[in-house]
Amino acid sequence: MSGSQRTVCRHERQRATSTRWGALRLLGHAEFPGTPYSVSTARLWVRDLLSGRIADAVLDDVVLLLSEVVTNAVVHSDSGRAPGGSVMVCLGVGGGLVHVEVIDDGSATSVPFIHAANADSDGGRGLFLVEVMAAGWGTHHDDEAGNAVWFHLADATSGTSAPAEGRLPGSACR
Repeated sequence: MSGSQRTVCRHERQRATSTRWGALRLLGHAEFPGTPYSVSTARLWVRDLLSGRIADAVLDDVVLLLSEVVTNAVVHSDSGRAPGGSVMVCLGVGGGLVHVEVIDDGSATSVPFIHAANADSDGGRGLFLVEVMAAGWGTHHDDEAGNAVWFHLADATSGTSAPAEGRLPGSACR
């Protein structure tokens, strides 16, 4: 799915088709190229946006789980396999929760699920970590927006910061 085929921003499309965002305040969203390099760029963006807004231990967990989910999007979806693929990261807070949503270009050959990791394998544990560490998580598919993997982490301080719209330069909705 190319940017020119999208009639609305993927983030806005997911928000319109989901009840998850009803009680959340958006802190920011940014779109990253579907490349392995984007995993570290997304981590830096999230750390910068959430630093000082949530507890440090929760921030470390958010960054870890985000890394796993963005890596999955780049490796297992058309975001990383098709030219011009991208991954969008959305952050919100509300009700004592930090909400992270990663939207990819989807895939005709796979859907997000927890793999039974081989003990000798270097990978295959990303969604297992999300399952174990997150207060809640799930997936959502939208034909136009793609696949979303979302998770919540509990943070008692997440509702106290003033809102700010965080975006990377050039990452506005297309």
